[in-house]
Amino acid sequence: MESVQAAGAGVDLRQETDEDLLIYMSMRADDPSVARAAWAEFFRRHAKYLYRRCRRFSKNVLDEAGTNDLVQETLMRAYDRAGTFNGAGIKDTERLERRTRAWLGRIALNIFRDMLRDRDGRREVPLDENDPAPEPEPRQTSLTSARRQLIDEAIDSLSEREQIVLRTVFQYYEPGKNLPGPVIEDLANSLKTTSDNLRQIKSRALRKLKQYIKSRTG
Repeated sequence: MESVQAAGAGVDLRQETDEDLLIYMSMRADDPSVARAAWAEFFRRHAKYLYRRCRRFSKNVLDEAGTNDLVQETLMRAYDRAGTFNGAGIKDTERLERRTRAWLGRIALNIFRDMLRDRDGRREVPLDENDPAPEPEPRQTSLTSARRQLIDEAIDSLSEREQIVLRTVFQYYEPGKNLPGPVIEDLANSLKTTSDNLRQIKSRALRKLKQYIKSRTG
């Protein structure tokens, strides 16, 4: 990471990688002005992309102002959690950008799911009663770091629709319980599909997830 001279508005971070910007943000206690400058550059790079992505999965739930709020909250949370980003040693700028945006997308989906979970209604319906119970998301288990990273990579390899469905299932998974009805309705509306098709997407995503992990673990 290149050294940065000066501070605040005088800092030019346009040539820094996404990972470097996040490192500066994580060091905000040592140099808050550089951290803010890094966040401003990070915002400039990713806000428009993040808006488009959030709009795709939330447009039947959030209006334009709500989507803008979701983007703002996502980027603020990225600032707060900058130290948790793992660049996996990637040096290629385009690959690192894809990894950064996948990370941002996961943050946005987590915030959006929290919003859905807080909505009124507790009626539960099965997404697919014949499917085996999915493995909870890595952060909910005592899996090793390597195993967590492998599952994250497997999920990132899925299509956006499959990621949204599977992460929603993981978010609400509890043994013996089904997804709340309002969550399924909102999810189906946001993806412009039916609950029956959600079941198919979930089954396909789980198969791909298992195949990806098997292909890398033997």
